[in-house]
Amino acid sequence: MSLYVFKPPQLNKSFWLLIPASAVATTPTVAVSALTGSIAALLDASPIVVVAVTAFNLYYLSSLGEFVAFLPASVLLLAYFFTHKRVLYLSERLPLGWLYSWLGGRYKVIRLLGVGGFSYVLLVRQKGRVYAAKILRYADDYGVPLASDENILRLFGYEMNRYLEIKSDYIVKAFEVYLPAVGYRDIKQYMKNPPYILLEYMEGGTLRDLLRARKRLPVQQVIELFKQLAQGLYDIHKHNIVHLDIKPENIMFTRDRKIAKIGDMGIAKVVTGGYVHSSYMSPAYAAPEVKKGLATFSSDIYSLGCVIYEALTGINPNVFVENGYQIPPPSAYVADVPRWIDEIILKMLDLNPNARPNSAELVNYLTRV
Repeated sequence: MSLYVFKPPQLNKSFWLLIPASAVATTPTVAVSALTGSIAALLDASPIVVVAVTAFNLYYLSSLGEFVAFLPASVLLLAYFFTHKRVLYLSERLPLGWLYSWLGGRYKVIRLLGVGGFSYVLLVRQKGRVYAAKILRYADDYGVPLASDENILRLFGYEMNRYLEIKSDYIVKAFEVYLPAVGYRDIKQYMKNPPYILLEYMEGGTLRDLLRARKRLPVQQVIELFKQLAQGLYDIHKHNIVHLDIKPENIMFTRDRKIAKIGDMGIAKVVTGGYVHSSYMSPAYAAPEVKKGLATFSSDIYSLGCVIYEALTGINPNVFVENGYQIPPPSAYVADVPRWIDEIILKMLDLNPNARPNSAELVNYLTRV
């Protein structure tokens, strides 16, 4: 992520310095008006502000008897008009080239939220609402084609459209999927029209953020988290989809952190015949069978067990598995963990996929306790 650290120019400060300058701009200083109009558009300034400045400038120059009083005001308006929602990217430097531009000419890019192996995530705004736009990368860090490969592009579109079908209070909402009509010829075409999925912006951060700050969570909070995530996982599985990447980084919270949702469905695979070939799952939370290249619904159960175990104890149970030890119950580290939690989590972490509960059984069990 350090490679993508960006310190943008102080456009906000520049804009508020240029406002008074453009209000009294004359014909010889018309360039100030052009610059103000362009920066106002890049900052998505209200048209009312722009019109007010041009009206004052027109009045000011008219009162001075300026023969072409309309010129600076006209230049400011034209610069604003031809920049606003028409700048699709500012440079070819990925992903920073999208900052201050409009994704697809519709969504104002506010800032970069994150960079993953398969995608960029941007905070965008439209009509006062903010979203997280997840963009499929042109290529990964090793230069392997992603959006530049039409087969991967088509798979991305298929999976993301399946994501749109999932309706759940515990899944990050997806609102829109965009794909180009044809593949990309070059990086410029990609920058102008990238493939993306528009998602709910989760302001409360991730479970990983919370665990970094607290190491582990109170038992009662984890129980509520457990119930919500189990329901979310069931809602995914009933659409015949395996998530493949359940981990704290992909568990996201609403602003008040009372509701947790499963996110990042970007590498989910639609199950065919009960099994999927998998090479993408995060190793730290992957079930043992994933190392053999296969994953089932049960693999998600194992990963969720790892997440809940870590939320309770601060320890990822896969550490024991990797070193050939039996996984101790969570109560061995946190005395007030109830016995029923020990039992269900150890079942979820069984090395035999067939011995683990399915998501429906998990939801039913957690509803009763």
